[in-house]
Amino acid sequence: MTSPSAAAPAFAPSHPDSRLAADWLFLHAQVPPAKWPALPSFGAAASWLGMHASLRKGQGELEQLSRDYLAQRLDWRDYRQRLLQVAALHYSHLHGHHRNEDAHAFPRLRQLQPLLARGFELLDADHEHIEQQIRRIQDLLADLRQRPDNAPDAALAARLDDALRDGSRWLYLHLMDEEDLVIPVLALESEPWRANTASPLI
Repeated sequence: MTSPSAAAPAFAPSHPDSRLAADWLFLHAQVPPAKWPALPSFGAAASWLGMHASLRKGQGELEQLSRDYLAQRLDWRDYRQRLLQVAALHYSHLHGHHRNEDAHAFPRLRQLQPLLARGFELLDADHEHIEQQIRRIQDLLADLRQRPDNAPDAALAARLDDALRDGSRWLYLHLMDEEDLVIPVLALESEPWRANTASPLI
């Protein structure tokens, strides 16, 4: 297990709104964020980053559809049908990712790096908060599903936009904090000289 040195420099989180303590980022000395794009594409760390990129893409598509409708660049029928379709795929993907983390990945990562336990507690709490937000959004999507294609509801679209914006803010914050904590652990665990290079974490 890698542990922080008393003389090791402090590493700042990747963004100013992070909730991570700087001393949880001691593994950035070995795997700094600047090197993450060069991680082996077959490794667990790169796969995790790819999964997060997909989640950001899905959330961004929901935001864009909402903005386009409110700006009258989409009619109600297209907005309703496309938003419901994208939301079904995106939230299924997000639920699956969080279930895997809660049941398998985070417990294993805690074993690999017990010094990061408080960080994983924060990520667990994020999951609970994000799930509450998704339930709010799903209720609004259920209302949207009940509306006919020929009956626009501007008030419902505005409520959905507010919920999606709040959900995006929390999801993007969570993904960045998770990457700061998780990617160095995965990258080090997947190094060629490790005994188990076929990671079960994703």
